[in-house]
Parts: sequence; structure tokens; C-alpha cells
Amino acid sequence: MEKTLENIRRIRTRLGYSQDDIADLMGIERSTYSNFETGKTNLFCKNLSRFAEVVGMTEEEIVSGESKSETFGYLQEGNVIDRLDVLEAKIDGLASMLEKYFGKKGKQ
Repeated sequence: MEKTLENIRRIRTRLGYSQDDIADLMGIERSTYSNFETGKTNLFCKNLSRFAEVVGMTEEEIVSGESKSETFGYLQEGNVIDRLDVLEAKIDGLASMLEKYFGKKGKQ
């Protein structure tokens, strides 16, 4: 159980969300989310399910600490650089698409 709680916190922070942000996205109070993340409140299926939906992962990936998503790779610390490389490539691709759609920088 403690590992799952650690995974939940790690996922939230790696996505750059505060507890307030995730609580808003889940449609719950921040204190409710905080209790969920720290284990003060039991991991109810609906909370875990909603969290998984918000972060774009499956419940199994959250509980196991492994993600099949190319964005997250494995959640273990050793693959941070790999995830950053994937995210950088996605950002570059998006920037290129936006540039083609809106024209070169400075034109509007």
C-alpha cells in the first residue's frame, strides 16, 4: 500500500501538478486528495480510478509503478532522462505543427 501511495505522489509531481491541481481535476477537495495521497483515507476504487483517468494511466500501472505509456516509461528513477527525451520530441513536433499552422514566429 505504501508503494502505491508513493507512486501516486511521484506521478503527480512528475506531471507538475500540485495537490490543488489534481483535486480540481478529480472534482474533490484538496484535503480529500491530500488524505488520499498520504494514506489517511483508504484507497477507494473510485478515487484511484478517477486519479488514473486524470493522469492518463491505468490503475494497474499506478499500483505496480510501471507504465506502458511512452511518456512515462517506467516510473523508477533511472529512466527520467528517457522520459524527458520523449517529452522533448513531442514538444518539438507540436511546435513544428503549430508553426506550420500559424506561420513563422512573429506573424499572426
